[in-house]
Amino acid sequence: MEFVLIYIIIPIIWILVIGWLTGSRDFFFGPKDDERKQSIKQKAVIQSWATLFLFLLTNFLFDVLIPDGRLGGGGLIYPELFYLTILFLSYVVFYLLNMKKMSA
Repeated sequence: MEFVLIYIIIPIIWILVIGWLTGSRDFFFGPKDDERKQSIKQKAVIQSWATLFLFLLTNFLFDVLIPDGRLGGGGLIYPELFYLTILFLSYVVFYLLNMKKMSA
Protein backbone atom coordinates (compact mmCIF):
# COMPACT_ATOMS: atom_id res chain seq x y z
CA MET A 1 0.00 0.00 0.00
CA GLU A 2 2.83 2.38 0.84
CA PHE A 3 4.45 1.80 -2.54
CA VAL A 4 1.22 2.71 -4.33
CA LEU A 5 1.03 5.99 -2.43
CA ILE A 6 4.65 6.73 -3.28
CA TYR A 7 4.01 6.10 -6.97
CA ILE A 8 1.04 8.48 -6.88
CA ILE A 9 2.39 11.22 -4.60
CA ILE A 10 5.91 11.53 -6.05
CA PRO A 11 4.76 12.36 -9.63
CA ILE A 12 2.27 14.93 -8.34
CA ILE A 13 4.97 16.58 -6.22
CA TRP A 14 7.32 16.47 -9.23
CA ILE A 15 4.75 18.27 -11.41
CA LEU A 16 4.37 20.93 -8.71
CA VAL A 17 8.14 21.39 -8.46
CA ILE A 18 8.65 21.62 -12.24
CA GLY A 19 5.78 24.09 -12.57
CA TRP A 20 7.19 26.27 -9.80
CA LEU A 21 10.82 26.08 -10.91
CA THR A 22 10.15 26.93 -14.55
CA GLY A 23 7.18 29.25 -14.10
CA SER A 24 5.68 27.69 -17.19
CA ARG A 25 2.04 28.12 -18.09
CA ASP A 26 1.96 24.58 -19.49
CA PHE A 27 1.54 23.02 -16.05
CA PHE A 28 -1.81 23.24 -14.29
CA PHE A 29 0.01 23.73 -11.01
CA GLY A 30 2.46 26.45 -10.22
CA PRO A 31 2.70 30.17 -10.69
CA LYS A 32 1.66 32.04 -13.78
CA ASP A 33 4.78 34.18 -14.08
CA ASP A 34 5.34 36.94 -16.59
CA GLU A 35 7.81 36.37 -19.44
CA ARG A 36 10.73 38.02 -17.63
CA LYS A 37 10.41 35.91 -14.48
CA GLN A 38 9.73 32.78 -16.53
CA SER A 39 12.91 33.41 -18.54
CA ILE A 40 14.92 33.88 -15.33
CA LYS A 41 13.63 30.61 -13.89
CA GLN A 42 14.26 28.67 -17.08
CA LYS A 43 17.82 29.99 -17.35
CA ALA A 44 18.45 29.05 -13.72
CA VAL A 45 17.18 25.51 -14.33
CA ILE A 46 19.42 25.05 -17.36
CA GLN A 47 22.46 26.50 -15.59
CA SER A 48 21.95 24.39 -12.46
CA TRP A 49 21.65 21.18 -14.51
CA ALA A 50 24.78 22.18 -16.44
CA THR A 51 26.58 22.71 -13.13
CA LEU A 52 25.51 19.29 -11.87
CA PHE A 53 26.58 17.70 -15.16
CA LEU A 54 29.98 19.41 -14.90
CA PHE A 55 30.37 18.21 -11.31
CA LEU A 56 29.48 14.61 -12.23
CA LEU A 57 31.78 14.68 -15.26
CA THR A 58 34.68 15.99 -13.18
CA ASN A 59 34.06 13.34 -10.53
CA PHE A 60 33.99 10.63 -13.19
CA LEU A 61 37.20 11.86 -14.82
CA PHE A 62 38.98 11.93 -11.46
CA ASP A 63 37.90 8.33 -10.83
CA VAL A 64 39.06 7.18 -14.27
CA LEU A 65 42.27 9.17 -14.71
CA ILE A 66 43.48 9.40 -11.11
CA PRO A 67 42.42 6.27 -9.26
CA ASP A 68 43.11 6.97 -5.62
CA GLY A 69 42.62 4.42 -2.87
CA ARG A 70 42.71 6.97 -0.06
CA LEU A 71 39.01 7.76 -0.38
CA GLY A 72 37.90 4.14 -0.78
CA GLY A 73 36.52 3.71 2.72
CA GLY A 74 35.14 7.21 3.26
CA GLY A 75 32.22 7.26 0.85
CA LEU A 76 28.95 9.07 1.43
CA ILE A 77 25.99 7.16 2.80
CA TYR A 78 23.53 8.87 0.46
CA PRO A 79 25.45 10.33 -2.50
CA GLU A 80 22.17 11.15 -4.25
CA LEU A 81 21.33 13.59 -1.50
CA PHE A 82 24.67 15.31 -2.03
CA TYR A 83 23.98 15.67 -5.77
CA LEU A 84 20.46 16.95 -5.14
CA THR A 85 21.88 19.51 -2.71
CA ILE A 86 24.33 20.70 -5.36
CA LEU A 87 21.49 20.94 -7.86
CA PHE A 88 19.24 22.92 -5.50
CA LEU A 89 21.96 25.29 -4.31
CA SER A 90 23.18 25.96 -7.85
CA TYR A 91 19.57 26.69 -8.91
CA VAL A 92 19.22 29.25 -6.10
CA VAL A 93 22.56 30.88 -6.93
CA PHE A 94 21.82 31.11 -10.65
CA TYR A 95 18.27 32.31 -9.97
CA LEU A 96 19.61 35.17 -7.85
CA LEU A 97 22.32 36.00 -10.41
CA ASN A 98 19.85 36.02 -13.30
CA MET A 99 17.37 38.06 -11.27
CA LYS A 100 20.06 40.65 -10.62
CA LYS A 101 21.11 40.75 -14.31
CA MET A 102 17.54 41.03 -15.59
CA SER A 103 16.53 43.75 -13.10
CA ALA A 104 19.01 46.26 -14.49
